[in-house]
Amino acid sequence: MENDLRWLPTKEASSFLGVSSQFLKKNRDIKNGFLIEEKHYILGANINSSILWNVSEILKEFHYRGRLIRKGQQIISELKKEVKK
Repeated sequence: MENDLRWLPTKEASSFLGVSSQFLKKNRDIKNGFLIEEKHYILGANINSSILWNVSEILKEFHYRGRLIRKGQQIISELKKEVKK
């Protein structure tokens, strides 16, 4: 996967990642999102060029954020149990 699918245009990247193209675009750092320019995406040479997305790095970021959310939920659940005691 690393070499063949690393950088994909928006349509292919959104399909591969299982998210909408709007989700990718709104989560760029220039929109206060978590996807970082030149790490997760690069702009094309002109205004009409497709944005290219580093799907390998984005998958790592999705995984990291998913782990954070689950860990946060676990901590909240444990705190609620402590309060009930």
